[in-house]
Amino acid sequence: MNDHQLGAALRQQVLSDLQRGRGAEGRRLQAVAGDLCGEGQSNLLPALRHLVMSAAFASAASQNPPLSEARLQQRLMQEVEEVFTPAICRRMESVVGGLLDLPAKGASTPTATKPAAPAPAPAAATPVPAPASSRGGNSVLLGFLAFLTGGLAVALVGAVVLLRYSPQGSLENPSATRPSTPPPPVARPTTPPEEPSLPTPEPPTTPMSSADTDLAIASIRGLYGALNTRAYDQARQFFAGAAGDQFDPAFFNQFERVSVEDLRETAQEGSTVSLQGLVTFVYPDGSSQTESRSFTVDTASTPALITASEFAGVIKAR
Repeated sequence: MNDHQLGAALRQQVLSDLQRGRGAEGRRLQAVAGDLCGEGQSNLLPALRHLVMSAAFASAASQNPPLSEARLQQRLMQEVEEVFTPAICRRMESVVGGLLDLPAKGASTPTATKPAAPAPAPAAATPVPAPASSRGGNSVLLGFLAFLTGGLAVALVGAVVLLRYSPQGSLENPSATRPSTPPPPVARPTTPPEEPSLPTPEPPTTPMSSADTDLAIASIRGLYGALNTRAYDQARQFFAGAAGDQFDPAFFNQFERVSVEDLRETAQEGSTVSLQGLVTFVYPDGSSQTESRSFTVDTASTPALITASEFAGVIKAR
């Protein structure tokens, strides 16, 4: 199925769940999205899982009728554009269109080319009869041709006789150049070719998965989005283990606003991705401080879990 059909299939699943009274459960829809994505759509899976967990999607699914207003497309796309690359967002626009039951963008039908009219057949040539006056001169013409033919025959016989009795030596050129035999090639000692030196092969490197990186970035942005709105219960789904000490609600209550940006990958080993980013804390008096912070994210779980985070330094002091 294409991207628009992927969104339409997810829409049918949501409507079916709502009819059964199950509700639009984000975690269950994340698993459904993984089953629906076909070949060539695996790079859309992180964005689709992020979308079904967002508050905008929950609000759109709770309306009556659910997922049926075209104006919701801009709100749902805003959730995706805040986290993912423009290339992913362009494809997600088709997915969201199918999710909201909007018509797919079709290609225009090319105009049929009319066959060229066949060229008119040339008119058959009409034979023109020879004038009667020309028939009388045919005998004169035949006589003249017979005279020429006889003269040519006599000349031909004379040439043959002349060539037959001429000396044979005059026809041959004794000084004709004959091709000379080339001298035999001089044998040269053969030297075995040197073996080319081959470059030392480099050890194979494990390719980094951009899909895992997108999952890790989505969890970090989701965490700070929840911390910014003080939705601490929602924030706890994005970290685990010792990382919880770095995201204490009492610490974040002292700020008016908190955000994370400039996230970039620094390493990857298996499903574990390491990133570096900038965190900005805005105080109630309007002052702010920007710090550099590292994150370690396990992308094997859903959503990806932040397992460690460390303060790296102050970039802009308060």
